[in-house]
Amino acid sequence: MNTIQVRWLACGGLAGALILFAGSGCGSAAPASSSLPVPKVTVMPVVSQETLDADEYIGKTEASEIVEVRSRVFGFLKTIEFQDGDSVTEGKVLFTIEPDEYKAIHQQSVSRIALNDATLALAKAKHARNEVLVKTNAVTREEYEESLAAVKSSEAAISAARADADRTAVDLKYTEIKAPINGRIDRAMVSKGNLLTGGTGSGTLLTKIVNEQPMYVYFDVDERSLLRYMRMRSESRTAPGSLRDAGIACSLQLADEKDFPHTGKLDFVETEVNPSTGTARLRGVFANESRELASGLFVRVRIPVSKPYQAMLIPEQALATDQSIKFVYVVGDDGTAKRRNVELGPERGEMRIITSGLQAGERVIVKGLQRVKPDQKVEAETAQASLPPSTMPPAKAPTTVRKPVTPAPATKGNPGKASPANTEPRNSQER
Repeated sequence: MNTIQVRWLACGGLAGALILFAGSGCGSAAPASSSLPVPKVTVMPVVSQETLDADEYIGKTEASEIVEVRSRVFGFLKTIEFQDGDSVTEGKVLFTIEPDEYKAIHQQSVSRIALNDATLALAKAKHARNEVLVKTNAVTREEYEESLAAVKSSEAAISAARADADRTAVDLKYTEIKAPINGRIDRAMVSKGNLLTGGTGSGTLLTKIVNEQPMYVYFDVDERSLLRYMRMRSESRTAPGSLRDAGIACSLQLADEKDFPHTGKLDFVETEVNPSTGTARLRGVFANESRELASGLFVRVRIPVSKPYQAMLIPEQALATDQSIKFVYVVGDDGTAKRRNVELGPERGEMRIITSGLQAGERVIVKGLQRVKPDQKVEAETAQASLPPSTMPPAKAPTTVRKPVTPAPATKGNPGKASPANTEPRNSQER
């Protein structure tokens, strides 16, 4: 055996000894799996709640009737017959304008009628005499015809005087400005003693009256939602009609409310879809008997689009994601965490509807998910889930509202044709 072979054997033996030593050392240092701590987690039971799916939109309230009260005649404002913010009834006197000049003009018109009556009586008497005399040629035919023309002229003068008296009577009537509708009145915008300008279009603006019973809410919906509501309308009768005929329910939420306590119905949709935005404007009508709704408020409108059903709900923090798969950890009676894939439904506040994968009463982990592995024992502490506000309509049936009136044509200041048009509708089913 030469020197090279001796060195190779020596190195091989040394390497084998090192390997044996390392193996024995690793085996003695491996910890036992039973020594791993049991993670502590918080669980909540899956809750069941009756609910229904609904679309939600941003809308704006608008009074069903809005009237600007203006002066129709010139004159000095004499009295103001209401307090700012009062509720007024149709026909109530609101303002009076000094009537003295208009009384005198009207009396002059009435006197002109009496004067023309006397002239007519004289013309008729003269014509009656000429009608007899012309047969015996005592008067000429020309004189007879002149007397006949005088009668007709007097009759026309009387008709003109009566028309003028009617006009002056209208002017005199307008010295008392009355409420044209029932509703709530704004402040008086002119104090008494001021000179008012008259006219049908340029008259002085005195105040405004709004009728808030019922209250309208205008909002914009996307094309898909509009088609769904139109089909709901078609199913309600043999031939498609207006949304008012369909009786589609809706509810309303004010800015400081957590639920939708105000109930109403859809009663109008615009005749065409806006090609620029792909939306159409709808209107809901609400009775507003408690007068909680004021014109010009931004509100949320909810429209049910499904029948009531029992939904399984869990908190959002119980959900975990594995690529595109949503799953939760369910803790059984033996304290073992099991992974469960789930299908998600719409949100309900801080809760999420689960359409498949869970049963009511099962416990899901809501805190400590990062410390849990599938089929691992856990130490569970139970917390109670708070149910979200119900989407079910109030048990009390909505009060029947009176037939709504057609609103005034849209102007730049008309809130029914203003800011909600630029608000993107929010559809809860498109999440």
